[in-house]
Amino acid sequence: MGEYIILRDATDSDLPLIMAWRSTEKIYQGFYTQKSPLVWHEHLSWWKSRPQSWKQFIITLIQDTHIRPIGVVSIGQMEYWEAEIGVFIGEVSLWGKGYGKQAVQLAIDYLREHGYKYTRTTILDSNKRSQRLFKSLGYKSIGEARA
Repeated sequence: MGEYIILRDATDSDLPLIMAWRSTEKIYQGFYTQKSPLVWHEHLSWWKSRPQSWKQFIITLIQDTHIRPIGVVSIGQMEYWEAEIGVFIGEVSLWGKGYGKQAVQLAIDYLREHGYKYTRTTILDSNKRSQRLFKSLGYKSIGEARA
């Protein structure tokens, strides 16, 4: 059977795990607005206030018969002609294994299937790991982000 990843829709039951991942300093250092671990009511409020057109997927690693959630792919601004992709691997021990790249490719495939020709992302200047990931998928830098 082997090893591969899939994307599945995130649900309310995923919120505690997403919060735990996003409360890890190594992860939230790559986010624009988050500067500390999350507080439950703020996390829940964010989840409920997301526009309906935004998608949140759980990156799920399949290893033979073992199924393991390992991260998140977000697709925002789908109401516009150019959707925005964000990704993080919440299981820090799995960084550098190629799962983020595979997940972004699956997100791009999803968008193509839904008629999108262009995507973009916004990455902090200090987030070199994410910059390398998106560059490896053919993304071009069109300007500086904040540090």
